[in-house]
Amino acid sequence: MAGTGSGIVNGGDPRFASWLLDETGIDAQALGANALVRAVAQRAAVTIAGEKQAGIPPAWEAGSAVPGLVLDAYWLHLTSEAAERQALIDALVVPETWFFREREAFAALARLGTERLARRPGDVLRVLSVPCSSGEEPYSAAMALLDAGLAAEQFGIDAIDISSASIAAAKRGVYGRNAFRGDGLAFRERHFEATGDGWRVGMHVRAPVTFERANLFEWLAAHPVRYDFIFCRNVLIYFDRAAQDRAMNLLRACLADDGMIFVGPAETGLMMRHEMASAYIPLAFGFRLPNEEEGRRRAVLPGFSPSLASNFTPAPAALRALQTAPSLAMTSAASVTPSLLSQPSPNVSWMKHAIPAAPARAPRAPRAMTGAGVAAGPATAMPATPPRETLAKARSLADAGDLDGAHRLALQAAQDATQAAVPDADAWYLLGLIADAQGHPAEARDHYRKALYLEPAHYEALTHLAALLEVQGDSDGAHRLMRRARRAAPPAPDQGGADA
Repeated sequence: MAGTGSGIVNGGDPRFASWLLDETGIDAQALGANALVRAVAQRAAVTIAGEKQAGIPPAWEAGSAVPGLVLDAYWLHLTSEAAERQALIDALVVPETWFFREREAFAALARLGTERLARRPGDVLRVLSVPCSSGEEPYSAAMALLDAGLAAEQFGIDAIDISSASIAAAKRGVYGRNAFRGDGLAFRERHFEATGDGWRVGMHVRAPVTFERANLFEWLAAHPVRYDFIFCRNVLIYFDRAAQDRAMNLLRACLADDGMIFVGPAETGLMMRHEMASAYIPLAFGFRLPNEEEGRRRAVLPGFSPSLASNFTPAPAALRALQTAPSLAMTSAASVTPSLLSQPSPNVSWMKHAIPAAPARAPRAPRAMTGAGVAAGPATAMPATPPRETLAKARSLADAGDLDGAHRLALQAAQDATQAAVPDADAWYLLGLIADAQGHPAEARDHYRKALYLEPAHYEALTHLAALLEVQGDSDGAHRLMRRARRAAPPAPDQGGADA
């Protein structure tokens, strides 16, 4: 509802949601229920009601329904003052991060960065953290590289964020207890000094890190630097489809040919939509540009197809279970190619976790399958069409958006393979993917478990089931599966000496 004079507005005003989308590419609903409404009310209380303008009800407070007069006055203030636009952005950005969050990514950075410099003596390792929030991520990257034996002059880290408050906090470099989580806190003794209000990061860690308040899109377009490693975690999921595509085009353009980009666990499906290849480092969520062989293989291997990936839009509730809102990068919405799937499923959330298919595996000796509607025992008759041919047709239908037809053929392939006494884990894995795309998580879970019964080291089924359990609140089960996935992960494809 737009401003209504003396009326009371209880819900969201579409003017502000439209402004946020145009200014940032962010869907207000992705920030959580009523986050924008609360932020507008907060800023209006400070800038409008706080000035006691004529016509504002004297009893109105920021915690109550916002009068239409207040919204109208605040809208004029917002659209005429750049400082207020920044203030509203800062009110929406509530950084929730800590040092070495998802530390597998920093372990990968240290290992791969050290190996890269060993191959290229004299080079300087370039790292980008965007958005960098209040500095924990870029400082963690610096500490990881220093602890790996690199000197500060051997690497440089650029860190940007749209929030002026976050950049100010990062430059100050003093952190409270909430920034240090978990048991592995020995780094604090090495790299921080205690102060009266927390711990200050040491100058040796600050030296290689450069902070700048900037618009992600404008900054990337204006800085044609090729980065060896990019951290862009837990922000792309808050953009609409157009902004995601624009961001990915810029990030790909500034990634070194053998570089790696680390994203959040909920953003792996987006990487697949943009044809990035997994680095196969469990829990690091690292991706790289694909080589020619992987591009050819993508169309024929079992796994998560780009067209399926483009269909998944995370539900706010599931996102809040996975991570809290990070600092937000700004853009204007751009045109976008429609998804290959005609209608997105409103219930699909966790598939943003999807891990791309592993390189082709050698033929397996299948296990006998019993229960859950899958018969065991010798074949009674050979199917008219080989199961693998049926499975390939099922994938084609899924890629074309015909999930019902894909399900029928994939189920037929699974049953035909069992009838032929060669049960196929890939068929059940594909059934799991289709069930996820249709918004049937319980069915998807059963299918993944069938795939793992037949092939306990099926990397894709392990990672997808782990992601599903994580969203459903079974963190222990998810971590157990990811430990298995770590052991089952295939070696990274050989790129002529490149690690990433």
